Amino acid sequence: MAQKGDFAVAWSFAIASIASGELNMLESLNLKILLILTIGLSFAALLGYLSHKIKLSPIFGYLLAGYLIGPYSPGFVADLDTAEQLSEIGIVLMLFGAGMHFKWQDLIRVRRIAVPGAIIQVLVATVFITMIFHKMGWAKESGIIIGLSIGVASTMVLIRVLHDNHALRTAEGHIAVGWLIVEDIITIFMLLLIPVLAASLVGEQISYKELTFSILGALFKFLLMAVLLLTLGFRLVTFILKKIKVIKYPELFTLTTLAIMFAISIGSASLFGTSIALGAFIAGMVIAQTKDRHLVSAQIAPLKDAFVVVFFLSVGMLFNPLGLSVDISITLLILATILIIKPITAFLLCLILKHPIKTALTVAVGLAQIGEFSFILAKEAISYRLLPDEIYSMIVACALISISINPIFFKLTRQYRPRKH
Repeated sequence: MAQKGDFAVAWSFAIASIASGELNMLESLNLKILLILTIGLSFAALLGYLSHKIKLSPIFGYLLAGYLIGPYSPGFVADLDTAEQLSEIGIVLMLFGAGMHFKWQDLIRVRRIAVPGAIIQVLVATVFITMIFHKMGWAKESGIIIGLSIGVASTMVLIRVLHDNHALRTAEGHIAVGWLIVEDIITIFMLLLIPVLAASLVGEQISYKELTFSILGALFKFLLMAVLLLTLGFRLVTFILKKIKVIKYPELFTLTTLAIMFAISIGSASLFGTSIALGAFIAGMVIAQTKDRHLVSAQIAPLKDAFVVVFFLSVGMLFNPLGLSVDISITLLILATILIIKPITAFLLCLILKHPIKTALTVAVGLAQIGEFSFILAKEAISYRLLPDEIYSMIVACALISISINPIFFKLTRQYRPRKH
């Protein structure tokens, strides 16, 4: 049995090795994943904690940690390709969790304001960005993607802000969450259409008729996939989980759930041409219909949280401050849309739909930020060459700023008290 002294010697040796600059040796031993998890998650934990202490979302700390271990900052540089592969797992787990917690009931309760409000708000932001960018010489498809990317808010940031201000279970909190659910649906829809939009920019020009047929074809394949998975797939998944649950080995149940999740994600992408993220969302919806959904959620949550942090690390690694100097006006335009156009639109829509000012303020300010879905949509578009790489840095910069100031503005709006007549 090893003695305490042996552990002390080993620990001292490890510290001395790192201090003497032997990280290069570790990299040569193909321990890139271990280095990212060790150094990246350590930075993320520290900066996430400090962000929380100064009343910011931990996401701010995770993004900053990614920048610190990325190629655009001095010091240790993590392997970007490895980080991106790990982040794909984070995306799958994130969308799987979103699918599991997707509740039509939450949306139905506030449908009369959330559905028209979210659609019109996203539409206004998208049209505004598309028109401005088109005048600047950008393709309309690129403007649409950028507009939609910044038109949707971060679920993590909104839920945290509502929770910290004791507004999550209030009437206005329910409306804000319902509003966000509609935005998530729009994002899922766009993940489906990105390959179609990319096709219109590659090769010969596609007519509106051909584009319409392409969109309808993509929708048909998606609906066919959803129907098959939510019927036959649901029965198969229920049967498998029931058999595995009887054995009473928690790790086997978790392993089976992960296998089902990745099988549906990759299978749907291969057979129906959808993105892996979209397949993961449907996989979550399938699991959510089973009796074991709470057990699955409890066992997957820690793994999901860890890899979601890796996803934000990979996003931060791609942030290049010098990329902002290419055209600072674009960054300011994107930021103005997030902080001014979106909240003003949401505020006016709430008033038009005859909701109190307090509700209008909560929804407007709560959604005046961007986060994970913005990154996923932009990343998918960049992979199809719909967007240039420098746009990613601009979106990350705008996310950092909006996430930083959102809790401050939200706290100020909670101080509003309607006048009594």
